[in-house]
Parts: sequence; C-alpha cells; structure tokens
Amino acid sequence: MVDKALPGDVEDPGRIFPTKAIEAGEKEGMAVPTQSFSAFMKPGAATPLATAGKAPMISPFALMQGQAPLATTPSMSTLLAQINTVQSTLGDINNQLNTPNLKLKASTKYLVKSKLADANDNLRTFNAKIGADTPPEPDVSKFSGPLGRFFAYLNDGQAQMESAKQQLQSLKDKGTNISPGDFLLIQVKMNKAQQLLEFTSVLLSNAVSDIKQLMQVQL
Repeated sequence: MVDKALPGDVEDPGRIFPTKAIEAGEKEGMAVPTQSFSAFMKPGAATPLATAGKAPMISPFALMQGQAPLATTPSMSTLLAQINTVQSTLGDINNQLNTPNLKLKASTKYLVKSKLADANDNLRTFNAKIGADTPPEPDVSKFSGPLGRFFAYLNDGQAQMESAKQQLQSLKDKGTNISPGDFLLIQVKMNKAQQLLEFTSVLLSNAVSDIKQLMQVQL
C-alpha cells in the first residue's frame, strides 16, 4: 500500500496505540457508587439523583398535607359577596351611562341592551330559586330612548339584588341550608349575570374613553 502524503498543515499522528482499559474505581469525573444495586431496590431507598445533591421528589399527596385548600367552598357568605360585586358593577355602568356627551354606536347599543336583559333574566332565576321576592319586570316600552331603557334594566337589577340580599341573610340567620343541586344552579346563574354585567361595563368603558379622547383633541 502506498502511503498518501499528508497536507502540510497536518502533523504526523504517528502510531496509534489502543487505550488502556479503565480499572474499577478509576473512572474520571464519575462518582463511585457507595451502595450495591440491591440496596437501591429496597423500598424507601434514596435514588441516585437524590444522593447527587438534588432535592428528593415529593408526591402531590404529601404536598397537600397541612396546606390550605385551593378554593373555598361556596356558601351563603360567598353568594352575599357576589351580590355586593354585582351591585357595584351595576353602579359603575350607571355612572358610565351618565357620562356627558356620551354617544354609542348602534352595535354598542344593541350589545348593551342584550347583555343587560340577559343579566336580569339570570338574576330573576336566581331570586326565584332562593325564594326571594322578585320585583316586576320593567316596561321598557315606556322609554323612548335607549339610555332610558338601560337605566330601567339597571334599576331592576339593583332592586333584585336588594331582595336577594335580604333573603340570603334571612336564610343564613335561620341556619337554613340549600340543597346542593339548587345551590349549584343559583351559583351558575349568579356567575353568568356577573360576567354579562362585567362585559357591559368594559364595553361602555371603551366608549367613554373614546369620548374623553375626542374632547381633549377638540380642546
């Protein structure tokens, strides 16, 4: 066999000798096990990762012991707190509709009317389930403009929440319990009404922000 000439920038490697076999205990950079394999297989034995300076794995069940629950159980108190939140949101919407020179697009008016009407329907179902007095539905046909109808829905919602608050407080004082099925239903209705009202508040907030920006430009 004819030796091929190496490039000028490559040194002659010379003869290549086989690497010496690594004896037991001579592995560089690797920790030598201090326990036999059978010791690791015993229940409760520490894993190699744990012995390498890492924290041992903890099961989810161990984490839950002694910890506070992730969510509170629904109760009369949580429903009363939701009622206060709904009343606050209704007040915010009322203030937004009273913004001077407020002009709403036709699409916004439709959405506000639809959301307020649906929210009131859910609040009425809520009142009926807890046995609260349900005020009569507002006759929106008596109002000529959309803003008047919106205020009628808001006043009706506030009246329903006041009636619901009195009923829930009475049930709480008497120690009366609501069946789990009814409790789930009234909570769903309250959550739905709250979401609809919060959506309406955000919608009007954007409209009010546009009006304020326009007024600043004109000034």
